[in-house]
Amino acid sequence: MIRNTRICGLAILLALFTASQAWAQTDDVTPDEEVTVEESEEAPDTEEVEDPDLAQDEEDDAIDGDVEPDDEQPEADDEDPPADEDPPADEEPPADEPDFDEPADDLDVDDDDWPEDWDDDWDDDFEDFGDIDFAPIDEIDDALLDRITPIATFPFLEQGGHLRVRSQFRRNFDLDTGGTSAVLPPVENVFPQDQPADPETNLLSSADLRLRLSPTLHITESLRVHTSVDLLDNVTLGADPRHNFFVPGQPSPDLRLMDSSAGTPSPIHVRAAYGELSTFFGTFRAGRMLNHWGLGIFANDGECLSCDFGDQVDRASWQVRLFDTYLTVAYDMPDAGWAPRQPGFDYGRSTQLGRFDSASQWTFTLFRDTLTRQEREQQARDLVAGNLVYNGGLYFSMRSQNADFLADAIDTGADQPFEDDQGSFIYRGLQNYHFSPWVQFQLQPEPNHHIRLELEGLLTFGSVDNATAGPVGFDTDGSPSNTNCFDDDERDGTCRIGPDGESTDTSILQYGLAMESEFNFGGRTTFGLNGGFASGGDEPNWGYLADPVDQVDFTRFNPDYHVDLILFREVIGTVTNAYYANPYIKSRFLGGGLQRVEARLDAIASRAFDADGTPGQSGWMGLELDGSLAYLDGDSFTAAVDAGVLFPFGALDAREGVDPLNAYGQPGPFGADESARWAWTLQGRLRWDF
Repeated sequence: MIRNTRICGLAILLALFTASQAWAQTDDVTPDEEVTVEESEEAPDTEEVEDPDLAQDEEDDAIDGDVEPDDEQPEADDEDPPADEDPPADEEPPADEPDFDEPADDLDVDDDDWPEDWDDDWDDDFEDFGDIDFAPIDEIDDALLDRITPIATFPFLEQGGHLRVRSQFRRNFDLDTGGTSAVLPPVENVFPQDQPADPETNLLSSADLRLRLSPTLHITESLRVHTSVDLLDNVTLGADPRHNFFVPGQPSPDLRLMDSSAGTPSPIHVRAAYGELSTFFGTFRAGRMLNHWGLGIFANDGECLSCDFGDQVDRASWQVRLFDTYLTVAYDMPDAGWAPRQPGFDYGRSTQLGRFDSASQWTFTLFRDTLTRQEREQQARDLVAGNLVYNGGLYFSMRSQNADFLADAIDTGADQPFEDDQGSFIYRGLQNYHFSPWVQFQLQPEPNHHIRLELEGLLTFGSVDNATAGPVGFDTDGSPSNTNCFDDDERDGTCRIGPDGESTDTSILQYGLAMESEFNFGGRTTFGLNGGFASGGDEPNWGYLADPVDQVDFTRFNPDYHVDLILFREVIGTVTNAYYANPYIKSRFLGGGLQRVEARLDAIASRAFDADGTPGQSGWMGLELDGSLAYLDGDSFTAAVDAGVLFPFGALDAREGVDPLNAYGQPGPFGADESARWAWTLQGRLRWDF
């Protein structure tokens, strides 16, 4: 079909060219043309002009059935001559030449039926141009390139983000214990204190909204600027003070436009803003960026459908690809120390006032993953071919901090911010290391079969010479040693002893593991078993109310790594001091193509890692049953209804003499034992991705 089209097109072009030549040779010429011919010294008589190439072209056109070589036509005829018209006697058409009067779709000609010299005419027509050499595009003249390429290809903006609207009903999330849950009871249960408005209230509802914009500006092929901004970040719907009838006076413009009661300090939250430069020896990035690794139990960028936080890191990094493995080296700025915006004078920017109180951190990652479209496509081809696909790597970071400047009493707007009784400089001596191995296996043993197994572990260890809020550098009898603990050459064992002779140092050891699995053996049903654990200690209430030195034993998963709807996500806040097992099953139905309906059922059983670290000082924590029904339109829209019920066990009970985890005011320890009661939730989600 392609060859037929080329020959037909060539025939039409040659017919037009021949007709124009024939018209030029007629006696009816303009005066200007006659003058041009007379002034040409080498112009032959019109009747004697004969171009060999033109004659050959005319003969070729006659063979193709377009025009006879001896006919002069005043106008080009777009219609092909009849198929039964005989070619000139001195030129026989090839025996296998197809009949061009027949529609192209009706031709059934094998490539082997074409003569080897079928395209010689094409070569003859362009022999005057000589050999055509194709030059690389970067060697073509810019003026010529502008004619054939679109103007302003760069810069361009790549859009990204989502709009999310959520609503939820929550019943009894405080567990009716008066303080063993991180969720407070309804205010009607507590206020007024002498006679609560409604002690039986246990059902609350709310709705929130978030618009996330994540555009990327492509300046050139190698320069990019990435951003991520949340507008009205999880703002509570109905929190506009303009609609409060009992607010005295007229709210200010700032309040009317910006205020919310969702606990968000600002309706505009810049999550990421960093530049990127790609070179032949690696990719450089600098700025504030999101941090994610593996399953997200340690570093989580908060991009999941129901995430509310997201890890951000101020970083300068270099990344290079070695074969199919990526190596990243990054310098992080996790804590710049005390850097007031206006320490006596307005410099127009925040300035660092000390060196010892800042923390420094180096991060290294070595991993294999699909970061580009080509890598994702190659992985998909490997899966279809039945090959085992694996991703994974190692995340390592080391952090150090020499001191801590406690400046609570300092007025950053005062003319004299430094006075004798304001602030204190405390030696810390922090050395912290973190390892996080991650591995993912995927396999499609047969078509429509899929297996995924993914694990991420974490290990944090190190030491702190002074985990208290007081000074160090004393002998065991409490006498000062006059040692400058900030000087590496003078530092000794007294830098781990407080004024009362007590030891102030502590070691850090935290570890945990998360596993996810997915099995599909054909059909619309997928099932799996998820599980994991996080280490803990013996401080009650998961160590939340303990001193920093007593919290270092508690491993805390990132709160955006979701296991359930109620216990770990709301009642505790994250996975800590616990084991959990989560079998699940999900099915896809009532749809085809990109539009589909999915249903999922989960069961989550949990037990304490250290029973003394729970409010109820017991082993078993609870059993939760969750379900979800979702409508999805590709990756662009999700509408879901989620429901869950929690049956708490002894670890969530209140125990006499134990301080509550969360309560209004300072009620003191529990006066009597109280059993935790069941809780349930019903939630809705709408999300538009772009």
